[in-house]
Amino acid sequence: MGILDLLRPGTAARSRSTRPTGGGVLFRSSFATQHPNELVWNDYFGQLSPHGSARPYSRLDALRVPAIAASRNRIIEHLAGRPLVDYTPEGRAEQQPAWLTRTDNALAMSPYQRTVAMLDDHIFNGVSAFAVNRDAGGQITEALHIPFDRWHQDEYGVVFFDGKEVPEDQVIVIPAAHPGLLVAGRDLIEGGLALEQAWRARAKNPVPSIILNEREDNGMTMEEAKVYVDAVAQARSNPNGAVMFIPFKIDASFEEHSGESFLETARNAIRLDVAAHMNLTAQSVEASKVQSTLTYETAQQAEAQTADRMAFWSEPIEARLSLDDVVASKHRVRFDFTDSRKSTTGTYTED
Repeated sequence: MGILDLLRPGTAARSRSTRPTGGGVLFRSSFATQHPNELVWNDYFGQLSPHGSARPYSRLDALRVPAIAASRNRIIEHLAGRPLVDYTPEGRAEQQPAWLTRTDNALAMSPYQRTVAMLDDHIFNGVSAFAVNRDAGGQITEALHIPFDRWHQDEYGVVFFDGKEVPEDQVIVIPAAHPGLLVAGRDLIEGGLALEQAWRARAKNPVPSIILNEREDNGMTMEEAKVYVDAVAQARSNPNGAVMFIPFKIDASFEEHSGESFLETARNAIRLDVAAHMNLTAQSVEASKVQSTLTYETAQQAEAQTADRMAFWSEPIEARLSLDDVVASKHRVRFDFTDSRKSTTGTYTED
């Protein structure tokens, strides 16, 4: 039984408590609620408390930041639907490996979803892996994405699946060009979550636009003050609320909401920082550039720039899948960008 067979439903129960011996680097799922290296993590980064605990941030934590979710979605939008194609030095290979365009398995994971899972691993964790089956000649016949929390690699490059060592020809480790947002973008996630919390707090407890102060020192009761507050509030909601009468004993001051302006600026800055981490343009995450850096460009130009930057995410995948343990010698695998509406399987037809 190979590693890919263990991913199918109906196999024997698997223990997640099994851990390898030997001190290898242990990758953990971004969905995990606990991290096995929390103490070591704190030694390096100090006390992290995104949820009142010492654990690192998770993928779901990161996706709570709208700018991160938008950036992730943009990468998925540009790459996940592109079919993978095998090329020879002469051009497109006449006989395409079936596993590139379909997955014959009981999990019913389409090539699209397989690519989505791989890109998610790259964006948040910096590495992904496929479990593969091979024919008698060593060529891959089937490939499935391995959930990130079910595999790890030790310091010697040996791969473990559910805590057990697996043959190297049954798994393909695909590293990204980025160490993963959960590591490289920890401060960004922390700042983004803090901003989202600040927005919610401000929405629940808005700063008053008008403050009524007494001119006299004899003091009002709460009931007397409420009369004036209600009167001003009613006047403000009136169609003619631009004009109101304030008695001499009351001094009205109008507050400038610098807090909201700061939060808006900070949220835009987060979008720019996320775009930098993800190698995207400001336009692709709907962020505003600094005025001095603005240049005129059409929507088509902005979209073309975003597409050009997808190479940062696509090329590591193409390079790994072009090695001789994946395809025949002198073959190379590339994403097909010729038609954004082209299906990954079957023949394209009009809607």
